[in-house]
Amino acid sequence: LINPTVQQIADEGGWQDCERCRRSFASVFMADITLFQTVVAGDSWGYIAVPVIEKNPATAIIFIGALMTLVFGVLNLIVAVIVDVFAESRDKDVFTRANELEEEEKEQKAALGQIFKRIDADGDNKLSYDELVQGAYKEAGFQRWLRVMDIDSRDLEQLFSIVDEDGSGEIDPGEFIEAMYRMRTADSKTAVKFVKHIVSRID
Repeated sequence: LINPTVQQIADEGGWQDCERCRRSFASVFMADITLFQTVVAGDSWGYIAVPVIEKNPATAIIFIGALMTLVFGVLNLIVAVIVDVFAESRDKDVFTRANELEEEEKEQKAALGQIFKRIDADGDNKLSYDELVQGAYKEAGFQRWLRVMDIDSRDLEQLFSIVDEDGSGEIDPGEFIEAMYRMRTADSKTAVKFVKHIVSRID
């Protein structure tokens, strides 16, 4: 399709200063070299391709098709690299975020441990309901914690029942720290926990 057009242009006096142009598409090997030179290397795109396309517009399919294949191939490669970089970055962010959450959990649980000690009035390492109520009124750190969870004095009895998981009538440090931390980190579910607890007591 292309070589006859090339020969016609050469016979008409085209490419007089180009010894190779006449045989640029004379064989499959020569055509490969020319396409590589024209499309891949970008060397003299208009010198051979444009005159051939002007003479025989149908050949545009070959030249433009080869060019678009290369362009989209390179674009796909670039997109793949970008996606891979972002995926790797995301994995690192997830790992970093997990470490941050772990450190935050340690800090918050340590703070809860200190709050427990301060509201444990008799120092027996257990909280009674009265100690919990007094702590809610006197201990500033505990007050802030309750405020974040949207718990007021009317909810303290329900809070005590929820935190006292074993139903012993007293709260040990483990119960206090774990329950308060879970409710604090999922504070939007605190109301749901209260409702479920009330329903279970009714049942």
